[in-house]
Amino acid sequence: MLNEERIRLMTKMASYEEGEGKEYMPIKQYYRKDYVGLGMIKTFITSSIAFGILFLCWVLYDLENITEMLADKDWMEFAAFVLAIYAIFAVVYQAVAVGVYNWRYTKATASMKGYHSIMKKVEKLQEREEKSLPLED
Repeated sequence: MLNEERIRLMTKMASYEEGEGKEYMPIKQYYRKDYVGLGMIKTFITSSIAFGILFLCWVLYDLENITEMLADKDWMEFAAFVLAIYAIFAVVYQAVAVGVYNWRYTKATASMKGYHSIMKKVEKLQEREEKSLPLED
């Protein structure tokens, strides 16, 4: 005999897995520390690429002034200036990334709690059904 409540709950679970769960289930495969750490590594790589592109655009845009500035200054001083700007850029970008990845993980955790509670209800209903069915020989 079909249990309508169990079918309704399983349909709700399947709907979650196809919708919201597609985003949150992969996140919950990690511990928070691992998820945030992986996100920070990805962010470091992309922020380095972004800084390189922005730096190149600035150099190409202001090439005349940069060559005049470098003629008057030491190359090491210019390199230190660029590295300082890069460090500030990377630190700010990483700080934002930590906040974003922590927020995503918290949101996924809250969303998955509802999914797990439905799953427990389905398991209890299934156990009740199995206990009430007579054993066949």
